[in-house]
Amino acid sequence: MHHFSETAEASLLDRAPFVFKHKLADHPTLTVESLARIIPELPASCLNHSKGLDSVGLNFDRSFQEHQNGLSVMQSFERLKEVSSYITVMDPIEHPAFRDLYRELKQDVETLQKQAGRAPQIHEARMWLFIASPNAVTPFHFDRYSNFLMQIRGSKQMAVFPNFRDDIVPARVCESYMDREPSGDLWRDELDVHANKYDFRPGDTLHIPFAGGHYVKNGAEDISISLSIFFQTDETNRWVKAMQFNNRVHRHTGWQLGPIGKSQLRDKLKASTLNAVTATKVSLRSLLPLGLMYLDSGLLDSI
Repeated sequence: MHHFSETAEASLLDRAPFVFKHKLADHPTLTVESLARIIPELPASCLNHSKGLDSVGLNFDRSFQEHQNGLSVMQSFERLKEVSSYITVMDPIEHPAFRDLYRELKQDVETLQKQAGRAPQIHEARMWLFIASPNAVTPFHFDRYSNFLMQIRGSKQMAVFPNFRDDIVPARVCESYMDREPSGDLWRDELDVHANKYDFRPGDTLHIPFAGGHYVKNGAEDISISLSIFFQTDETNRWVKAMQFNNRVHRHTGWQLGPIGKSQLRDKLKASTLNAVTATKVSLRSLLPLGLMYLDSGLLDSI
C-alpha cells in the first residue's frame, strides 16, 4: 500500500473502530510551511474556520456559523498557538499538491476493501484537513461517510462510539440526517461510558465506522494537523438509501420502520424500493401499507 501500513484490520471496516500506522507524518505537502502556501490558493468554498471549541456537547454542524473568531482563515492559521482556532480544509484536491496523495489514499482504501472480501470500489471519496489550536475540541457528531483519520502533527484523544446503537444515536436522528436534514444536539454525559478512547499521535490512523459517533480533544502541547479520507462503499450506500427510505416513510405516514444494519436483505429491499420510487417518480404515499409492513417484517430475516 502507498500510505497505510499492512497491520490494518480490514475485517473490522464499518464494524468497529481500529488503529494502525500511516506513512504521512513527514509528507512535504502536509507541513505547516507548505500549508501556509497552499491554503491561500484554494477557493474560499473549500475553507471553514471558527473559534476553537471547548465542549463536546456543542452542535458541530452549526459551529462555523455560531462560533466565529473574528479573524480571516489565514490570520487564524498564522496565530493558531495564540488564538484558539479551528480550520477545516474541504477537498484540497482543488490544489495540484494534493492530487497524487488523494489518488493514492483511495487506492489504499480500496486495497483494504478487497482484503475484507468486499467490493473494492469506493464512491464519493473526499479528502479533508483539520487544523486546530492546542486544547481545541471537536464536539460529538457522526458522519454520512466511512472515515480514516490520520494524525500528522500534535496529539489528541479520540472517542469513538459503536454505530447502529439506538441508545447512542437514535435511529430517527440517523435516518433524517442521512436524508440531509439537520441533526439536533446529541450529546449526553452518560454516553461517555460507551466510548472507545485512543491516544492519537503522528503516524496513527483511526478508522471511524460509518455513522459512528465521535468527538476529539486536541492535546495541549502543539497545534494539531490531521487528514481524513471519507468515502462510501456499496454497503454504506445501501445503508444510506435504506435510511432515507425509512425517513421518507416516517415523513409521509408517521410510521417508524425497523432500524438499518440488522438485516442485509431488508436493507437491500428498502434501498431498492427507494431507487425505484426515485426513478419512476412514484410517491411513497402510493405504496400499499401491506407492502411497507412486508419490507419490515421478521419474515425477511428467515428467507
